[in-house]
Amino acid sequence: MANVNSITESLQDVTTMSDKRKEIIVSEINFWKQNKMLPDHYCDFLLALYAEDASQGQATKSVLHQKPTFRRWWLLTLLVIPISLFVIYFTELSIVLQTAILTGFVVFIFSLGFYYSKKGISVTFFYIISALLLLLLPIHIIDVFFPNNAMFLFVALIINCLLWIFLGIKQKLLYFTLSGSIGIIIILYFIVR
Repeated sequence: MANVNSITESLQDVTTMSDKRKEIIVSEINFWKQNKMLPDHYCDFLLALYAEDASQGQATKSVLHQKPTFRRWWLLTLLVIPISLFVIYFTELSIVLQTAILTGFVVFIFSLGFYYSKKGISVTFFYIISALLLLLLPIHIIDVFFPNNAMFLFVALIINCLLWIFLGIKQKLLYFTLSGSIGIIIILYFIVR
C-alpha cells in the first residue's frame, strides 16, 4: 500500500511539474507574441499546442479555421494570366465560354482588390492583373470575329486605354493614368504611320 501511495504521489509531482513547464512555455510564447518576436499565427499555433484553458481554445479555433491569407490570394492571382492564356489559345472551348471565363477572372480579381483595399492593404497587383485581363478580353474577341481588321483592334485598345485613364483619375492611381496615356499615344502613332 505504501508503494501505491508513493507511486501516486510521484505521478502527481510529474503532473504538477508538467503543468509548471506548460505555464512557463505558455508565458514565453505570450512574451514572444507581445514583443513581435514571432508572427502572430506561429504564436497562436504554439499556444494551441500547449494551452488547455478556454481562453486559449480560441487560439486553437483561429489556427484551425483560418481563411486564406492575402499571400495565398496573391499567388492565385499570379496564376490567372497563364490559365487565361491557356483557356484562349490551347483549348477548343467556344468563344462564349472563353469570354465568360475571362470575364469571371476579371470580376474575381477586381473584387479581391476592392476587398483588400478596404482593409488598407496595397492592391496594385490585383488592379494591374485585372487591367491586363481586361485588355486581353477585347483583343481575343476581335481576333475571333474580325481577324484581319486592324481598325476594330485600334478602337478596342483606345477604349481600353481611356478606361485606364478614367480609373486612374477616379481612383487616384498614377500608374493607370500614365499607362492609358502612353497606350493612346502609341496607338495613335501606329494609326498615323
